[in-house]
Amino acid sequence: MIHLRLDIVEQYYYIVLTFSDILKFMSQLEKRNIQEHYLPYGQAFESVRVGPVIAITAFLEQYANEPVEQILAEAGVDLELFENPENSISFDSVGRLLDLSAKKTGISHFGLLVAENAETRTLGDLIKLAKYAPNAGSALYSMIVHVCINDRGGVPTLHVNKGIARLGYPIFVPVQKGIRLVYSASLAIMCNIMRALCGESWAPSEVLFSHSRPADIKPYQAFFQAPLIFEADEDALVFPEHWLFHALPNPDKSQHDKTVDRLNTIEAGMGIDLLEEMRSVIRPLIVSQSCKIEQVAGILSMHPRTLNRRLKELNTSFREIIGEMRYEIAKQMLRDEGISILKISNTLAYSDPSEFTRAFKRWSGMTPSAWRMQSRQ
Repeated sequence: MIHLRLDIVEQYYYIVLTFSDILKFMSQLEKRNIQEHYLPYGQAFESVRVGPVIAITAFLEQYANEPVEQILAEAGVDLELFENPENSISFDSVGRLLDLSAKKTGISHFGLLVAENAETRTLGDLIKLAKYAPNAGSALYSMIVHVCINDRGGVPTLHVNKGIARLGYPIFVPVQKGIRLVYSASLAIMCNIMRALCGESWAPSEVLFSHSRPADIKPYQAFFQAPLIFEADEDALVFPEHWLFHALPNPDKSQHDKTVDRLNTIEAGMGIDLLEEMRSVIRPLIVSQSCKIEQVAGILSMHPRTLNRRLKELNTSFREIIGEMRYEIAKQMLRDEGISILKISNTLAYSDPSEFTRAFKRWSGMTPSAWRMQSRQ
């Protein structure tokens, strides 16, 4: 049973949370007005902030035998993007560039290499927000709630079950190449965040990778300092729950609140409409297999009947949007050859693969296997 514990001290949130259970708590957080800013999508949908991967060009200069400009041009990426860490780059471009960089340098773990050397300050305002929190759990919560500042294509998740925490980062936008490198980089970035919060000696109990075991795992062992599990059901860091209570050295409620207010102002200016906001909320709910209109309406601060009425005015329905999101996630997962049809079916909460196959055929006109084969071409 997934659970959430919340202690409030002077209205400051000390949180041990799961991603899905945050949703159950939104009605209790009205004072902080978090509902309006929960993982919204901004103008740069399917993008991520350049900061965490800005070192790509430096490592290409160090290890590649071709000019950096030439490699980026071959990947279809503008070199000027890497001149400012605040710039945005699409997930697909990151995957394509990491994939090509691995080939040009001969470093198969290029994504890990870039991320493990990225300083947490490259996360910008998110890490500033985290450092004012009282403990690691509260810091992670703040970063999850405001992740849209950096990222509009992935969904951080934090599950706690029987004293064990799993910190993951599913990506639900198309990444044609290099998805394994992107996930390795994401796990390394999250590991660096945990070490920044809990001390350099922090290490996970184990690290889960959904992809197959690479030929050389030594770089992964050296960085994570933990058992590595490949072909897992998810990509995640696993660690004891007690680390979420680890006290941070400089908690400052006033600075935390000022930073939150500033981020809320930025998010409010992103031009989010109802459908965009719904999609951003529904994606993680589908994966957590708890997507009900009552939950979504609560997060959006409206009654389910009001939400249904507004969707009708937009010539759509809750059911149609659920189907749209399932189709989008299914296509993303099908592009990864290492993910079985059974796993995709389970992830999307279908009772069995045949039900998923029928639904996918309604959406695309072909079976999941046929679509996967066509996408390779």
